[in-house]
Amino acid sequence: MARKNCTNIGGQAVLEGVMMRGKTAEAVAVRDPYGKIQVESTRLPEQKSFFYKVPIVRGVLNFVNSMISGSKTIMRSGEVYGEDVEEEPSKFDKWLQKNLKIDTVKVASFIGLLLGLCLAVALFVIVPTLIKNFVFKYIDLSAIGAWGNFIENLLLGLVKIAIFIGYLLAVSSMKEIKRLFAYHGAEHKTIACYEAGEELTVENVKKHSRLHDRCGTNFMFIVMFVSILFYAVFFSLIEALTGWKPSKQIFEILIRIVCLPLIAGFSYEVLKFLAKFDNVITRILKAPGRGLQLITTREPDDAMMEVAITAFNTVLALEADKDMATTTFRTSVALKKVFADMEEVSAEKEWEREEIVMCLAGIKNRSGLKPERVIYKDVADRAVSVWKERVESGKPLQYILGEAPFYGLDFDVDARVLIPRFDTEILAERVINTVKEKNAKVLELCTGSGAVAVTIAKYTDAQVTATDISSDALEVAKANAQKHEVEISFIESDLFEKVEGKYDVIVVNPPYIPSEDVLMLESEVKDYEPHLALDGGLDGLDIYRRIKESYLDYLTEGGALIMEIGVNQAEAIEELFGKGKVEFIKDYNNPPIDRVAIILNGDK
Repeated sequence: MARKNCTNIGGQAVLEGVMMRGKTAEAVAVRDPYGKIQVESTRLPEQKSFFYKVPIVRGVLNFVNSMISGSKTIMRSGEVYGEDVEEEPSKFDKWLQKNLKIDTVKVASFIGLLLGLCLAVALFVIVPTLIKNFVFKYIDLSAIGAWGNFIENLLLGLVKIAIFIGYLLAVSSMKEIKRLFAYHGAEHKTIACYEAGEELTVENVKKHSRLHDRCGTNFMFIVMFVSILFYAVFFSLIEALTGWKPSKQIFEILIRIVCLPLIAGFSYEVLKFLAKFDNVITRILKAPGRGLQLITTREPDDAMMEVAITAFNTVLALEADKDMATTTFRTSVALKKVFADMEEVSAEKEWEREEIVMCLAGIKNRSGLKPERVIYKDVADRAVSVWKERVESGKPLQYILGEAPFYGLDFDVDARVLIPRFDTEILAERVINTVKEKNAKVLELCTGSGAVAVTIAKYTDAQVTATDISSDALEVAKANAQKHEVEISFIESDLFEKVEGKYDVIVVNPPYIPSEDVLMLESEVKDYEPHLALDGGLDGLDIYRRIKESYLDYLTEGGALIMEIGVNQAEAIEELFGKGKVEFIKDYNNPPIDRVAIILNGDK
């Protein structure tokens, strides 16, 4: 297909993503564990050095830069996908960082790159040379002079190619490498689609070949091909002109290693030259490299092409708009690391630590807390910070998090309102089961955070009115109603004081703890939660007595008064509202206690 757009943008496959690099900008797009495409973009420094314009030399410099930046990019993409989970630094690492200002992570990256280079030299220089010398130890070609040297180096080149192809075939069978090669294909197809002048959509990209002339695989083959010719000519000329031939393998290997930069630089120029033309001759010259791409690329799926398109478009946008802001990755970390960091703060109350992580990471149940699962690092840092505040201050966890779960919903809470309790879900559930008629009218007294009122409005068709004596509490309740998109009429009222009309259900979770018992509650309750929502008077029954005086004036015939009560208050409640008139529902404690009282207004 003829090229309509010329571009110098090239790319590289990374872990679960693609890097695209232009003249002045680079973008790495990675699909994170949550399925979201993240992009990290940077502006590249302008290459003003004279050496970047010198043929062959510029090839060496670009090759080295590509290796370094490529290695960093792969490691960085691994952090996004949670593959590069940070381990706790050792004491020696901490000492190096503190006293010598040595970044051990960067040192480890450099060592890894160095070891990779050593492996490449061993596989493609040392091993082939040893094989070649071993073969010709038993075959004497001295009779044909310099041509013998040429034949030896030709064999050496063929051994290199065989090792290279064998290496590619071996690694291509690995699951992770298969995905990497598929992203490599997505990178090629995206660039080809742009060069064809087509809009970068998944459907358009899909039509194009996964093979591309400017691929690094082509470069590697050209390096090997050039090295065959170079060494064959080089050693043959040296022997023909001087009669000298390396007598020891070590000398020959050193010469080959020293000449590698020169070969890489020349190969770079060959690659650039071939990429400019598309004719019969250049196609023949490109064919072996493109053939190798059948191994190093695979057909990508739609999601992979979407990632490659995102990276390419980001580079285009950055190069078109010099004022466009760059972006950074939101990296991930494994839960085992998060819990280890939290345990260092305090190993107590494991369930609370899990609750923090579940809340902040949006994990719905504890079965999702597998050690290998990853969450965003900023979320992990927040979890550790919350746990530290919880341990050091004793402040209720729900107030620190700013929310509390209730009946499958999350409610905003702070020190203005009582924290919704699990036992109160029994109260809400009974009202939901009681409200049968559409548009039934429900009144909640002492609404607090609005958890009960909002839950009823969310799961029924009832018209809900909620009251509270505290204007601060009503602000929280109104925010929760808006959060869960329900309509509730709120009234600032001391019980029935400003209430009008009659209701099918009156529900109330009043303050019911005896005054002297409030002072004996756990510090996180008595020191933080509003006493107005806790203190029920001398015996805890003050609010119930006031409700008894007025509730029938506001309850329809056959309607129900449903109230939460405290420990050991069932008998007193029955005496107050009349023996035989009260139905009790027990809670989930062991042993269970009477938690909800139901009083009907006549027959229903």
